[in-house]
Amino acid sequence: MPKNKNASKKEPAQQARFAKLTLDFTFKRVFASESEQSSKFLISLIESFLGEYLQAKVKAVQLLPSERTGKGSKRRAAVFDLHCTDSNGNRFIIEMQLAKQDFFMGRMLFYVSATITGIVKKGKGYKFNLPRIFSLSFLNFEPDLENEADDLIYHIGLTNLKHPRRRHGSIHFALVVLPRFKKALEQCETTLDLWLYLFKNLHKLDSIPARFRRSKFRGVFDIAEISNFTESELRDYEAAMKEIDVYNATIAYAKREGVLEGFGRGEKAGFGRGVKQGFGEGDKAGFGRGMRQAASNFKSMGFSAAQISKATGLTREEVLALK
Repeated sequence: MPKNKNASKKEPAQQARFAKLTLDFTFKRVFASESEQSSKFLISLIESFLGEYLQAKVKAVQLLPSERTGKGSKRRAAVFDLHCTDSNGNRFIIEMQLAKQDFFMGRMLFYVSATITGIVKKGKGYKFNLPRIFSLSFLNFEPDLENEADDLIYHIGLTNLKHPRRRHGSIHFALVVLPRFKKALEQCETTLDLWLYLFKNLHKLDSIPARFRRSKFRGVFDIAEISNFTESELRDYEAAMKEIDVYNATIAYAKREGVLEGFGRGEKAGFGRGVKQGFGEGDKAGFGRGMRQAASNFKSMGFSAAQISKATGLTREEVLALK
């Protein structure tokens, strides 16, 4: 019986029609470009995820510089994905975080602190009548938050610990855990649901679903359609996708290093105890060492410190210190 010569050949991977909305590149094209449509998308995003905590409807937004430089040459700079103010004077820091990082809440506190530092003016007469500051972070990983329920969205603020109902609305953190959103399109009921659906699935679609064709979301598909990119935009998009590949390779490498080191420790301590102990110690030692080694490799390949930091979770200073 003749063999099918094509049986062993793999089908070529189908190229995506739409760019990932969770990529910095696409995220900023949709929400942070100087256009009326982008402003409408940004207002919709803010009101969908923070609306119940706002004192008034958002009528307009203004983009602000996405970098806050500390005072003094040795001060660390805070670089946001998106920074804006609205018609009511509120400040918003919006982050799309793909890579899991240690002390994530510490980073968010730093961003808010940098924003406050940039607002406060010198002089004894300053009243510290600060605007309300909202930090909205979309996480593409499971956060390590102790004693927290498995909520899709965490809302964290300042409160009186003895009287929890007494809240101070001056600072508000919202963490959106994207992996916990599981709804199919037909199950989506709210604008918030639809934004989450696009964050999770836009790049998987090969056509525009009927539900989006005549809605305010239609423009998102036009902006994210890869065939509409200029040559320069396509290069930027491919660079962003390369960062994702770098991150995935880094995670795989670090996990492998952690597992190997864990089993090595297990041989000395006894296989049964070693597997348990080794994985724990491997996570701390092997994973960290794997990240640093991978970061060093990426540095030698010409990746920028910012790209390596975002992919590995190492700080910019740690990356620059690598040889």
